[in-house]
Amino acid sequence: MADINYQTVFRAFPGPTALLSRDFTILDANEDYLAAVGRERGDLVGRNIFAAFPANTREAADSGADDLRESLESVVATAEIDRMDLIRHDIEVPGKAGVFEERYWACVNAPVIGPDGRPHMIVHRAADATATVRSVLKAQAVSG
Repeated sequence: MADINYQTVFRAFPGPTALLSRDFTILDANEDYLAAVGRERGDLVGRNIFAAFPANTREAADSGADDLRESLESVVATAEIDRMDLIRHDIEVPGKAGVFEERYWACVNAPVIGPDGRPHMIVHRAADATATVRSVLKAQAVSG
């Protein structure tokens, strides 16, 4: 069997995916993830996901950071995959502190089990569902 460079495979993997430590530090992110969040790898790797993507405290409907934290903590505690309901988690506009863009995400968080049988890392897949949500809301407004 040929040697496989798993980092190269991960970075080319389709779908926005990040690899997090047990304390939610971003260890790596694939190209689709970087494109979805509008960031460079160097802006994210080594940062806690909640520092990299703070909550939009000015918008009550944005409960995504709390929902995401609950999901990630569940994955660490149970070593089971957590498929989240659709969440709103706005993203701060790069270079504009305190200015957020409304965003919706479909997230799945999965443990990477270490040799001790406990989650060693978390695979965080975050598909941007913003366009779909906006389309549905627009259709509802037109028909309502």
